[in-house]
Amino acid sequence: MVFLGTSAPLQSDLSLIIQVVILVFLVFAITRAKKKEYMRHAYMMLICLTLTLWNAFIVMVPKVLSLIRMYRPYGLSLLVRVHLTFGVIVFLLGFYLIWVWRLEEPGPCFKQSGKMRILAGLWVLEILGGFLIYYLLYV
Repeated sequence: MVFLGTSAPLQSDLSLIIQVVILVFLVFAITRAKKKEYMRHAYMMLICLTLTLWNAFIVMVPKVLSLIRMYRPYGLSLLVRVHLTFGVIVFLLGFYLIWVWRLEEPGPCFKQSGKMRILAGLWVLEILGGFLIYYLLYV
C-alpha cells in the first residue's frame, strides 16, 4: 500500500507523520516556555518524549539495526549512526530533565535551562536526520 506516495512501508510513513507531530509539539512547547507557561511547556515536552520513545521502539530501532548491518560505516550507515547517537542523547537528557522536574510547580528544572536548550537543538537535529534518512531510503 502506498500511503505517502513513496516506496516506504506503512510503518515508516506513520513514523514520519509522528515525527512531524513531535516537531510541531516541540515548537509549540518552546513558545509556551517563552510565554512563561511552564507547566504547559513541561507536559507538552513529556508528551513529545513519550511519543518519541514509543516511535523509536516500535519503528526505528528495528529499522536502524537492519540498516547498520546492511551498509558499511559510511554514507547512509554513518548518518543512521549519528541519528541513533542523537536519539540516545535526547532520551537520556529528556528523561533526566523530567526526573528533575518531578511534576512540581514551579519546577526545580529552572536551573537546567542550558540543558533544555541543548536538548531542543539535538532533538530538532535528530528529527531532521530522520527526515533525511526517510528521503534517502524511500524517495
